[in-house]
Amino acid sequence: MNAIAIRKHGGPEVLSYEKIPDPVPEKGDVLVKVNYCAVNHLDIWVRNGISGKKVSFPHILGCDISGTLLEGFAGFKKGDKVIVYPAFDGKVPRVSFGIIGGFGKYRGGYSELISVPKKNIIKKPDWFSDQEAAAINVSYLTSWNMLEKSRCKKGDTVLIWGANSGVGSAAILLAKAKGLKVITIASDKNKIKFAKKLGADFVIDRSTQDVISQVLKITNQGGVDAVIDHVGAKTWPVSLEVLKVKGRMIACGTTTGGEAIVNIRAFYSKEAQIIGAYLGSKSQLISLHKFMKLKKIKPAIDGIFELKDAKIAHQKMEQSNQFGKILLHVSN
Repeated sequence: MNAIAIRKHGGPEVLSYEKIPDPVPEKGDVLVKVNYCAVNHLDIWVRNGISGKKVSFPHILGCDISGTLLEGFAGFKKGDKVIVYPAFDGKVPRVSFGIIGGFGKYRGGYSELISVPKKNIIKKPDWFSDQEAAAINVSYLTSWNMLEKSRCKKGDTVLIWGANSGVGSAAILLAKAKGLKVITIASDKNKIKFAKKLGADFVIDRSTQDVISQVLKITNQGGVDAVIDHVGAKTWPVSLEVLKVKGRMIACGTTTGGEAIVNIRAFYSKEAQIIGAYLGSKSQLISLHKFMKLKKIKPAIDGIFELKDAKIAHQKMEQSNQFGKILLHVSN
């Protein structure tokens, strides 16, 4: 089968388009023909390598998958269009779960065929196209989980970082559909325009404006009820500073680094909470599908690249030039 494999950690240049043997399913697994696979920051973290995390080379990235079942089981038939719930029990102490295509035993969706646990298979909702179905399972599920953990109710104010990213754009769409007031951050005119198109109530240009003073101005010095922070080290101090008393910061990513310096006094004096969000459950994903149908939400898709052009897709994400999800077209 055709696949994008990595045989060592490094930049986009380590992504190799090549022929590799077809996967052989283990007991309890099933083969899926991959139609589309979205690109996520996890792919870049695994490609670059993280100290203390190992993969078996050659490794195949990709955790955001829609495809076609190659064999039937239980209530599924051969040929059914499906999506793959990305998480599995990695049996790693003090870690919630492993993610397919990440640091774990399961190879990912940058390949024409993938072997995954049968229990991870979900029938593709007919209100999503194959492309849309591959855009939801990570960024949108993570955003949904973060918003649920925020415990925000209709009328509350949430700050969302990175309006143009997968998680950021998803969080804006879902937050507005929940009736929240959205403040978001962007860095140029095109990204500001995109954020407004998604429905953000206020957009702060971080290249020309001070985020803290602008958030406090918008909220009449009160601060926000919650912050959706998927950026990491550079944004954590600001995220905590702009919270209102008893506000909640929900964190899921480390794009700018995994070790942040925060003002501990500011944190405890306002009785704030820092809550981690790691993807979300299978039942949450199914609930998300129904919510998106009810609210008529379609995922924001930036563009679709052929599998062989995965290097270009990675470069675009690393340069933060996307407007929504980046997809790879794997097979028909």
